[in-house]
Amino acid sequence: MSFSKTRRLLRVGLVTLGLLSVLAPAVFAQDKPDLVFAVDNLWPTLDPVIGISTTGARVYGNIFDTLVKRNYSEDPDGNTIVPGLATSWERTSDTVWTLRIREGVKFHNGEDMTAEDVAFSLSAERLWGPNPIAPRGASFARGLVRVEATGLYTVELETEFPDPTFINRLTTVIGYVLPKDYYEEVGTEAFGLAPIGTGPYKLEHFDSSTIARAVANEEYWGGEVPFSKITWQIVPEYSTRFAGLVSGEYDIIVNVPVDQIPVVESTPGVDLLISQVGNYPMFIFNTLDSPETPNNPLQDTNLRKAMVSAINIDSITEALWAGLTYTPSPFNFPEYGAYYDPNRRPKYPYNPEAAAKFLKASNYDGQVLRWHIVRGFFENYETAAEFMVEEWRALGINVQIHVVDNFALAYKPPFHLLNMSMSSEFTGDPYRPLWLDWGPGSNRVVASHKSWIPTEAFIEAGERFERAQTFEERNAAYLDMLEEWEEVTPAFYLWRNIATYALSEDIDWNPGNTQAAVFTADYVSVTK
Repeated sequence: MSFSKTRRLLRVGLVTLGLLSVLAPAVFAQDKPDLVFAVDNLWPTLDPVIGISTTGARVYGNIFDTLVKRNYSEDPDGNTIVPGLATSWERTSDTVWTLRIREGVKFHNGEDMTAEDVAFSLSAERLWGPNPIAPRGASFARGLVRVEATGLYTVELETEFPDPTFINRLTTVIGYVLPKDYYEEVGTEAFGLAPIGTGPYKLEHFDSSTIARAVANEEYWGGEVPFSKITWQIVPEYSTRFAGLVSGEYDIIVNVPVDQIPVVESTPGVDLLISQVGNYPMFIFNTLDSPETPNNPLQDTNLRKAMVSAINIDSITEALWAGLTYTPSPFNFPEYGAYYDPNRRPKYPYNPEAAAKFLKASNYDGQVLRWHIVRGFFENYETAAEFMVEEWRALGINVQIHVVDNFALAYKPPFHLLNMSMSSEFTGDPYRPLWLDWGPGSNRVVASHKSWIPTEAFIEAGERFERAQTFEERNAAYLDMLEEWEEVTPAFYLWRNIATYALSEDIDWNPGNTQAAVFTADYVSVTK
């Protein structure tokens, strides 16, 4: 199958694409090609919870499998779930889920996967205990009080309170199943450099500064895979990535700049793939006073509201993205399903007069505010920041951008603003983005780069939300949480993120509206 020159647009509200066909089994009988994927970066570890990131998501789903999967191959928004390493699940009491684990699955080292591996992967020791191995998993595992292998292929998960949506969390990074014996033998750091999973490809080589390479898992439980080998090659500059794609050195490249879309569309043998994904770039305000950031002006809510009200984000987004995405009101995303209200507007929209009044009511006295931004991490982010700095300068607020090379440097104090993004790929509701990412156990509160302390009203509404059993109760609690978050104004959302890829026209790939990149037969077919 060969494709005509086309821009491929996945269905995400503004644009649509029918689902792509999968490769016929007869084609698998032929020699399988290699795939070279030119990326902008790789995360330092391939332990999927410790290495939660956009760059990691391009690799993890090929090395590991989750217990439950979001069905992006048939539903681009991933709002339906299907069995993965768990073949079935049921609530056997109000607070207990019983999972049946798939039999006959082998890890890449040839060992059988059993319920013990599942129990370890979700254990207190690894995720949610007092000193977990992967503390970033604690918010995802919130509410778990017991994980127990009750048979060779059965696992019980007990939650502190009835949680009808808990099973959906097993589609996230905590749902990846790791081999207990190997993990404990080599330790966390070594596992992140040489991980073993049950996924469609087996890691062969990893150097986080240059390359990751994996070969086909010929014993993959999910069937034969379309590529003999996948290489994720770091190529920082877009121009070099594109030149390599045109020459045939690379098969897929990431992050096509908007102003280069016409060039890609007019290049023979190359297709363009564009989708909105469940991820929203933002900046957070450091609302805290600390020895590293003493006398922080952003403790003043009026200053934060002045800064938010001064940003004409609709115009900035249109100028930078040319209609490919939109600016949301906070935590009001289409992937929320019934919780989404298309008529809702931000509590503090663009309003220069209101911005001036808030600034006058604040205690701000011209202090320099440092904005830490990781170089090139989010497309168009730095350009948008420059626009916003000029809008603040016109109002009388002095913000200085400090572009750094990685998040370790960005997190280093002092900073007053910090680039960030928040994923909404979770349970089809506001649970993760609003509660788990901003609640009392979140990085915003407990990490070294913490930036706010949730109010009592926010915590009360969040606890009400996670314990509610009906949509009406949950929606009311969600709206109360949202009201309190907007009143505090601890951050500002920019736009719904865009994933752009240029690829050989011989590759028919439909990743769905997600940051993840999975190369199994239900997502990709090839003709070369």
